[in-house]
Amino acid sequence: MASKIVLHIGLQKSGTTFLQHVLQESCEVLAEAGVRYPVLPDWDRGKRTVANHEWPSYGLLGTEYPWVSQRRAAAEKDSWQALLDEVKSWPGTVLLSAEALSVVRTAAVQRLLDALRSDDVEVVITARSLGRSLPSLWQQHIRNGRSTSFASYLGTLADQRAKGWEQIENDTDLHLWRAFCLNRLARRWSEAGATRVSVVTTPGRPPELLWRRFAQAAGLPDLAVLPGRQAHTGLTAAETLVLSSMNASIREGSWTGQNADWVRQVVTDRFQTRETRGRKVVIPLEWRDRLAEWSDEDLTALQDTSAHVIGDIDDLRYAPDLEQDSPPTTEEVGAAGAEATLALAELALQESFVQRNTRRVRRLLP
Repeated sequence: MASKIVLHIGLQKSGTTFLQHVLQESCEVLAEAGVRYPVLPDWDRGKRTVANHEWPSYGLLGTEYPWVSQRRAAAEKDSWQALLDEVKSWPGTVLLSAEALSVVRTAAVQRLLDALRSDDVEVVITARSLGRSLPSLWQQHIRNGRSTSFASYLGTLADQRAKGWEQIENDTDLHLWRAFCLNRLARRWSEAGATRVSVVTTPGRPPELLWRRFAQAAGLPDLAVLPGRQAHTGLTAAETLVLSSMNASIREGSWTGQNADWVRQVVTDRFQTRETRGRKVVIPLEWRDRLAEWSDEDLTALQDTSAHVIGDIDDLRYAPDLEQDSPPTTEEVGAAGAEATLALAELALQESFVQRNTRRVRRLLP
C-alpha cells in the first residue's frame, strides 16, 4: 500500500493541464525517486490529451459530478479499480491529479478518502486570482458552444453566490463556487481528514515557476530537465467574441453537435497560430469592485485556515487597478473574424479539390 497519497485537485484553469503533461512525461523519473504517477493503459481513449485521473474517479463518485450519468459511472468502475490497484501495489508516494475533485461535496470527499485507505493523504490545490480564472472560465463556456456575454455570465455567478454557502455546499449544480471559494475548499478537505492541504499560487509566467511551487507542495524531487511543454494559451477578447457570434449562428442553423464541435475546433486551432492576436479578456468595468470584494473576502478567510500557501498570496488577489480599460477594437474583432473565415475556407477548398479529382478518376475508370 502507498505510504502517502498526494491528491492534486485543481483548480480548473490554474495550470493543471500543464502540470499533468509534465507529470506524465516525467513518470519514469519520478518512479525512480519513489513517486508513482499512474498512467493507466487506457488513458488516451476519447478526447483526452493528457493522462489524469478524473475519468477513473467517475467509477467511484459517479453522479456526484453533475455532468456524469449513471451509465458513464458504471462504465468507469473498472478504470477506478485499476487505479486503486496501482495505489495498493506501490510502496512509496502515489500522486493523483483530477481537477474535478475540487467540486465534490463533503460526503464524496469522505467516500474518496475512505476508498484510498491511507493514513497520510495530502491535498494540493493550484489556484489563480478570480480576475484571471473567471475570464478563462467564460472563454471555456464559449468554446463549449455558448454565446452568453461575459457580463451575463458574471451575473449568473453572482446569483449563485447569493444563494448562500449552505446551499452551495449541498447543491450539486452550484459546483463553481464550491471549487473557487478557496477557504471553503481547503476546510472541506482538511475537515474530512486530509493530513495537509497546500494552496499553490499560480504566477502566470514563467510556467516553470508554477512547476517548482507545485513540486515543493507535493514533495516531488527536482527534475534535472523540465520537459518542453508549453502552457495552454487561451483566446483573446476579439477571438472570444467572434466564436460567441459563431455559436449563436450555429444554434440558429440547427447544426449537429458533432459538426458544431468540429467547426469550433478548426477555428480555435487557427486562432492559436496567429502572430498578432489582440488584447486579452478582462473583467468588465462594472464588475470589478464586486470581484475585488469576493477576492478579499476569500483570501482573508483562507489565512484563517490550516492551509499552507506556497508562493505569494498576493498572486491570488484581484487588483482592479491593473485591468485594461479598453475593449477589443473593431479592427481586432474584424481580423479575428477574417482568420476564422479563412480557416474554414481553406478546408472547404481542400475538400473541393479532393472531390473534383475523385470525379475525374471515376470518369477515367472503365
